[in-house]
Amino acid sequence: MATLKTRTQRRMEKRQAVILLVLVLVVSLASFTLGVIVGRRGAERDLAQKIQQTEKVLVAQTASPVVSSMPVPTTEQQVNLPSVEPESEKTQLSFYDDLAKETASETAPLGSGINLAPVEKQGVSEVAQPPIDLPDQPIVKKTTKDIAASVKDTAQKVSTVLASQKSEPEMPKAVSAGSHAVQIGSFGAAGDAIALKQKMLDRKYPAFVVEADLGKKGLWYRVRIGPYADSATAKLAQKLLEEKEQIKGFVSRQ
Repeated sequence: MATLKTRTQRRMEKRQAVILLVLVLVVSLASFTLGVIVGRRGAERDLAQKIQQTEKVLVAQTASPVVSSMPVPTTEQQVNLPSVEPESEKTQLSFYDDLAKETASETAPLGSGINLAPVEKQGVSEVAQPPIDLPDQPIVKKTTKDIAASVKDTAQKVSTVLASQKSEPEMPKAVSAGSHAVQIGSFGAAGDAIALKQKMLDRKYPAFVVEADLGKKGLWYRVRIGPYADSATAKLAQKLLEEKEQIKGFVSRQ
């Protein structure tokens, strides 16, 4: 009968197998890196040898200076150049005569060193152009009279605007013994009525609060503007409140 291996023996065998596998991988990796290093060094050595060989070839191919074997011509074999004879006095005189004739023409000969005066062309009139574009309309300088007139016109316009503002209808003045008023709000809480009253007082309106007992509904607080002497005055105040403050009220009797 085959002996059964215990669990500890199996674990030991697995551990040994893993260790052997790791050792094999380490050895293979080390051999690979050594091969790469050796191959790189060999390639560098081969490259250095090739460079040295090319340098030797280049040095060998450089040619020595060639000495020309052609014979140097002697003084007898040299080419005899034609001797230039000096010009006679006649040629010099004729040259200056010709030069005087040519200066009378329109253009000076080349190399003579004589600069002729510029010839003015007749019939060509140059028009001087202004450096900047001139405006279409002429510039008119204002005098002191014109300035005074413009100031006067401005003052008249301002006065007309102020007059139109003053001509707007004003709120009629309240009368203590008046019979009519403009009611603008009614609140069940006294605080709300007092807040609206203070707001209208800040805007210079004669506001006041009137208490009204509505029985089952309780005590209500009405905010009014006035009072005024009659209903017509109260209606005028109602209209102005609607236009200026956008408040829609109604006229009520005190």
